[in-house]
Amino acid sequence: MASVATVQVRFFGKIADRFGRMACVDIPAAGCALAWLRTQLADQVEGGAEALGERGLRAAVDHRIVGDQAWVSPGQEVAFLSMFSGG
Repeated sequence: MASVATVQVRFFGKIADRFGRMACVDIPAAGCALAWLRTQLADQVEGGAEALGERGLRAAVDHRIVGDQAWVSPGQEVAFLSMFSGG
């Protein structure tokens, strides 16, 4: 049995300027807290911690807005959404 698995992470809005539109990230096979995943992502790009700490940034797991305490399981889709403005 594998000790790691992969989740797909998508980025929308301003945060996509820092991370790109999508990334695949290895997580423990048993899953992890969203806060742990956020920390792993922050270390992957320069300025990642600041971008992930952006005021108003939301996270979603399988299309549901969640907090950092949410559990992420292998195969789920995680998204980070910057605040949007529109007209």
